[in-house]
Amino acid sequence: MADRPHSIPGEGTDVGIIGGLAVAVWFLLLDAIAGQPLQTPSLLGQVVLFRDANPDTSRVVLGAFLVYTAVHFLVFALIGMGLVALVHWATDNSVVRYALLPVFLVFEVLFYGLLAVLSERTNELFPFWAVVAANTLAAISMGVYLWVRHPRLRRAIRETPLGAAQ
Repeated sequence: MADRPHSIPGEGTDVGIIGGLAVAVWFLLLDAIAGQPLQTPSLLGQVVLFRDANPDTSRVVLGAFLVYTAVHFLVFALIGMGLVALVHWATDNSVVRYALLPVFLVFEVLFYGLLAVLSERTNELFPFWAVVAANTLAAISMGVYLWVRHPRLRRAIRETPLGAAQ
């Protein structure tokens, strides 16, 4: 793929949609297996956005589902923009590449920590392994997209070792 200018808002939104879809599809699959499709975004909308300490687990609450889905993709678009900006910076500065791993680790624990703070019930509703798997799928999906879209980053990594002075 030839090098060409990358718009941080445009590409970041694409990256965010990819990550958001990875998480959404993962939880849709888990919900479908449990016989309750769309239950996860409904519960998250109730707990995170509507601050309901006792969410309705018997049905999908449409308002909570819709609002949470919109916020979910907005947050992922913002995360995507941050990642694209970081990739652009890391292309020209090998020291910045050190930030990529901590960003991944923060991404892994941020959502689960937020859920734990907002509701004690979330520990039973969203097991740790499911959240880690979803975030890992999102990070891998976004990372692969960025890796393919940024040949200059690949070249810079090959030519200048991590943290080397330029």
